[in-house]
Amino acid sequence: MVIPVKDRRELLLAALDALDAQTFDDFEVIVVDDGSSDGSGDAAAARLVHGRPVTVVAGGGNGAVHARTVGVAQARGEILAFTDSDCAPSPKWLEAACAAFDAGADLVNGRTVPARPLLPLERSMGSGLEGLYPTCNVLYRRDAYERAGGFDSEAGERFGFRVDRRTRGDGFGEDTLLAWRVIRSGGRADYVPDAIVEHAVFPPDDPAELLSRTARVAAFPALVREVPELRETLLAGRWQLGRRTRVPVYALVMALVARRPRLVAACAGWWMATRLHDLRRYPIPWRRRVAALPAEMAVDAVTAVALVAGSVRARSVVL
Repeated sequence: MVIPVKDRRELLLAALDALDAQTFDDFEVIVVDDGSSDGSGDAAAARLVHGRPVTVVAGGGNGAVHARTVGVAQARGEILAFTDSDCAPSPKWLEAACAAFDAGADLVNGRTVPARPLLPLERSMGSGLEGLYPTCNVLYRRDAYERAGGFDSEAGERFGFRVDRRTRGDGFGEDTLLAWRVIRSGGRADYVPDAIVEHAVFPPDDPAELLSRTARVAAFPALVREVPELRETLLAGRWQLGRRTRVPVYALVMALVARRPRLVAACAGWWMATRLHDLRRYPIPWRRRVAALPAEMAVDAVTAVALVAGSVRARSVVL
């Protein structure tokens, strides 16, 4: 079990509590402390999981991708399990996943869900059959992992992942590439919906962080170019990233280019109405929905620009 961490002490302790509650108990826990300043590593080192001490190793502050590689080098088991410090696996997570390995799987991913329903602009993680195989909930047979070459630490840079002080070392797509290399080499991949991981829900970022995170979607077209299977599993209609349509945004831009004021107004109204309709699903007063509208539209605009730029760069259309 490999868990990278940086400055998430309380969340990490909750993750270790969840691992201590596993019905399957024959596993080791390796926490890779990637330069924490809040005592995350020391707190983990003081813990026992199923009566065994947690192994803590230094990640060197080089980011989560490198930290996972360090953890794999330290691990002794035949099965390599990955989750994150902001995740809480359900009690039967390992039991369900290991049953799939007993049946012949080389790669197992489970169902990842937010720890609670999200409110506007909050962020979390959800995953299942979309084909991304995120490392918050994935397990590999070691020999399949090694034959596939492990995580590609250069994938993010190759895909045009936007690297700044907020993203340095985060990586992008290396988990997806690894999983598909295993599958393409003949490895058996099983989706186990009972292997559930709950991902923490984070409050809205400050505006700069929100826009930085949003702009990272520019790397998706290159990822889809390299893993074309994602057009069937991840994209809506083979071209749209996510269920949230951005057609009104693109229509507005075209109307502006065409200098059609009435069409511009109509497209702007369409866009606002679409976002307000989406906001109806949140159990909050209408005034809060309206207050969230400008930020929701800003996310739309940055996403649209980033995807167009990424599509041009990668010569692979994802909108």
